[in-house]
Amino acid sequence: MGQIRITSRMRSFNPDMEEGFTRKYDNDGVLHEYMGRANECDYACESFHRTSKDKGQTWSEWETVFKDNSGGRHGAVPDSPDGDELIGGPASPTLYDPISGCWFGVRGSAYYLKGHNVGYFAMALDGEDNVRFHGYYAIRYPDGREVSKMIELEEGGADYDPAKYRDPNFLDKNRCQAGDLHILPDGDLCFYIYPSVTLGCKIAGIDVNSYFPSSPNLHCGLIVVRAHWDAEKSDYDFTYSNVIMLSDVQSSRCIMEPHMVTLKSGRMLLVVRGSNYTHEPWNTRISPRAPGFKWYTFSDDGGRTFAPLMPWHFDTREVVYSSASIHSFYRSKQNGKLYWIGNVIEPQLIFANDPRFPLQICEVNEEYGYLIKDTLTVIETVREGQWKVELSNFNLLEDPDTGKLEMRMTKININDAEQGMGKPGDWYSEAWEYFFEFPVDE
Repeated sequence: MGQIRITSRMRSFNPDMEEGFTRKYDNDGVLHEYMGRANECDYACESFHRTSKDKGQTWSEWETVFKDNSGGRHGAVPDSPDGDELIGGPASPTLYDPISGCWFGVRGSAYYLKGHNVGYFAMALDGEDNVRFHGYYAIRYPDGREVSKMIELEEGGADYDPAKYRDPNFLDKNRCQAGDLHILPDGDLCFYIYPSVTLGCKIAGIDVNSYFPSSPNLHCGLIVVRAHWDAEKSDYDFTYSNVIMLSDVQSSRCIMEPHMVTLKSGRMLLVVRGSNYTHEPWNTRISPRAPGFKWYTFSDDGGRTFAPLMPWHFDTREVVYSSASIHSFYRSKQNGKLYWIGNVIEPQLIFANDPRFPLQICEVNEEYGYLIKDTLTVIETVREGQWKVELSNFNLLEDPDTGKLEMRMTKININDAEQGMGKPGDWYSEAWEYFFEFPVDE
């Protein structure tokens, strides 16, 4: 069996911020690169954009998307005495659908009571219900007509109105995120909705006080949405899956960061990030000795219904123990095989998001969806003496001509420091690039 060949190089380092790069090609073959910087957990304070028409040989000048400065924060809600912030908003059409001839897009917004720098941390540390998510979709028709709507999962909601920015019909209704738009093998569009656990239980007809009584508004479940083009109506029909969730005795943060792929068998495999985090202000019920692993489910009817979530496993029947970290599927154009990239950790070491090393890649079985253990390959690990460095903030890019895979990853906590503690070097980061050569069977 051939081995995956991986080479790497450091792109940049930043002593004061978490600095990362993402790239994507548009439909015209133009390469777009975004540089983001952060010195506040889960919050970008700077974003820049540039383009290349020759696959990265030459670039346009960097243009500022937003940049916080002494004049204020980019999401600040005007006239809010408490410093409320709104990040994101209505969707823009970003994906071309060749069946309908339309452009389609989904996006989420996050409203932070008292602002991200206050409200978010009060939520994370003290359990305050300060974050309100909403989802949107947009369609641009071939004639140029454009429709943009907030996703409504319950009656009585209202969209954001700057004149009534704390309207409870906006803040407390239709609390969900939306994203991860892609095209399925049969041509339908697919995206995900992430309802709050409270709303998810309401939709599923489950008593939230029995299923997830510990801070259910702070966490979310998942609904898989199909958008099927109806030529007669000249519109999309939406089909919603059952609500996919974990109770708070299985995962203290329900589910996060789902990744789904269609196997060659036709089965749709979905893997999500759970958490064994215990936190008294959230009233978590999970055992303080619960293991941490990735969870999986599958659908055999095209994503309309999914089985209950279960711990993911290898072909050896060993569980895929993993911290609550980012992960992704990738199907190589070089050999047609399906791979998963993520952190696989010794179970006794895992608590919540840590540790996030090493980062590995592993082949996926195409019939049932388990991982093939003897293909597990280390992409990157920490240097000797390091113990808190995170190797999980990565993004993937495939060369549209050669099918070669590139990965960009920001290494944070390089100095083994807790971010935001206020000491010089706490936010030191390194941005790295990785290049993969996949074995081709003879």
